[in-house]
Amino acid sequence: MSFVQGVPDVVQEKLKPSLPIDLVGIQDLKLPVRLTSSISTSAKLSILVSLEDQQTRGIHMSRLYSCLHDYFSNDIVSFSGLKKVLVAAIKSQKGNSKSGRIRLESSWPILRNALKSSVSGWREYPFYFELNYSAKKKAFQYVVRGEILYSSTCPCSASLSRQIIKKEFEKKFSKQKKIKKEELLNYLDDKKFLAATPHAQKSKAFFKLQLAEKSKDSFSLLKIIDDIEKSLGTAVQTAVKREDEAEFARLNANHLMFCEDAVRHIAFLLKNKKPVLDYAIRVQHYESLHPFTVESSIVKGIEGGWRA
Repeated sequence: MSFVQGVPDVVQEKLKPSLPIDLVGIQDLKLPVRLTSSISTSAKLSILVSLEDQQTRGIHMSRLYSCLHDYFSNDIVSFSGLKKVLVAAIKSQKGNSKSGRIRLESSWPILRNALKSSVSGWREYPFYFELNYSAKKKAFQYVVRGEILYSSTCPCSASLSRQIIKKEFEKKFSKQKKIKKEELLNYLDDKKFLAATPHAQKSKAFFKLQLAEKSKDSFSLLKIIDDIEKSLGTAVQTAVKREDEAEFARLNANHLMFCEDAVRHIAFLLKNKKPVLDYAIRVQHYESLHPFTVESSIVKGIEGGWRA
């Protein structure tokens, strides 16, 4: 301290008139966080504040770090908590900051049961929470992003496959007026019966939600994830047995979808969710037929759309 005392604080040096800075601060700081009372994980945290005085050279970064460390060392992640941290960070700059942003990016681990059997396994769902405060608008903006993996089987390919199977069936039994049940069952069990299969691929849905201030803490990320997976019907699995794989095949056959179908399923779901003010949805199907990815999106009310 004796060394520090008397040494000028260069952060407080006054510059010739320059420009205010919209946001400046800490990006991608890794800290342990508590998602619930029983689930802890690692997260990347970013916190930035405005620098209003164009003559002030810089902000106090260490104060931003302390705000993050003090909160996440003790409290469970919530939007109320993030608001408390952001307000404290803005105040820590002693009048030099008025606006700010805080973001937490991580993955939420969920233990998933198999579709039919008693086995289970862990899935991780990437997400981030973001809170923005605009001094001009005097308002907080609460944003959630997440992503979900699912399987998509092409309706067009399924239709073509059925036609091929039908033609093979007609060829096999063209000379018979009647088919015995046992003969038909044996044919269906033969590998040759499956003359064509529809193409399917791993797919990904991304969602971005803006939440209402009054319902920010009643919002459940896990409930949104469960509801989106249910609306799609073909969420990817963890550990499986034969009966689980059979059920997954049945579900894919009952939920044939183009990327346009998938994005609409999610949009219909989200437009009726009360905590959600606005949303942006993007889905990507990583084609097995083509050498490219197909994508579709629907945006409601979020300025700048998905990539904002």
